[in-house]
Amino acid sequence: EPHDDAPDQAKNPNGDAADCVPNTCKNGCPVSMVTGEELLTLTDAVLDGVLPFEFTRLYRSSAVEIDSGLGFGWSHTLAHRLAFDGDGVIWIDHENRRTRFPLPDAARPAIHNSLSRAAIFLGDEPEELILALAGDSARFYHFRAGRLTAISDAHGNRLTLQRDRSDRVQRLHNGAGRALLLRYDRSQLVAVDYQVFAQDKWATEQNLASYSFDARQRLLVATNAIGDSEHYDYDDHHVILQRQLTGGASFFWEWERAGKAARCVRHWASFSQMNTRYVWNDE
Repeated sequence: EPHDDAPDQAKNPNGDAADCVPNTCKNGCPVSMVTGEELLTLTDAVLDGVLPFEFTRLYRSSAVEIDSGLGFGWSHTLAHRLAFDGDGVIWIDHENRRTRFPLPDAARPAIHNSLSRAAIFLGDEPEELILALAGDSARFYHFRAGRLTAISDAHGNRLTLQRDRSDRVQRLHNGAGRALLLRYDRSQLVAVDYQVFAQDKWATEQNLASYSFDARQRLLVATNAIGDSEHYDYDDHHVILQRQLTGGASFFWEWERAGKAARCVRHWASFSQMNTRYVWNDE
């Protein structure tokens, strides 16, 4: 059966065509062989259950002008939103990619985007739109008024988002008494906790991740459940220069061009023979 197809290539914040991170050729280290940008992916928390969920953050150097709550350049797996543009809708996903679709309606309830391997559907609820990327473990992202409200799978399992008074994601729960709680300090996400529902209320069982920032809203330190920390350093445009692990090992980056257009020309580590250089062809 032919699909209603509206092909449009997803783009990164610099306007470059960008496939999803798992499909991007990375040559053994997290630098895109297509755009030269850094794609550092780190999983900080997991919600177990029939529909497991990983809270993962991504540093994307083309997103250095964007702060999704984790500091400039960083996004996370709950940082989805929709933007409406005339008769179209733009999905800004957890990787800070922009994928454009025509706005579905009763005459076009399901529209595929073959170039971006994604699809948009009219939902069952009023004003609900559902977005999905193609894949073996397809996840369906449910939106109302441009805001992410739930995540489901093909078997009807569902994770529900609750928001605080400032409209930020506060809790992701699985309907079976397990949740991730997101805590904030002003506009910044400072912690992710694992919660259980007992005796008619949510109770925190464990802190899984915590984050601290500098005065320029840049992520400086990320600490995991056992107290191990990573430290980050950036240039004046928020482009990453160094990642230091708990044991003292460090990764370093050297760049050409500035800000969101930066391309990595060297990526090396303090602890090994890792020393990769990149030469970019502009033709």
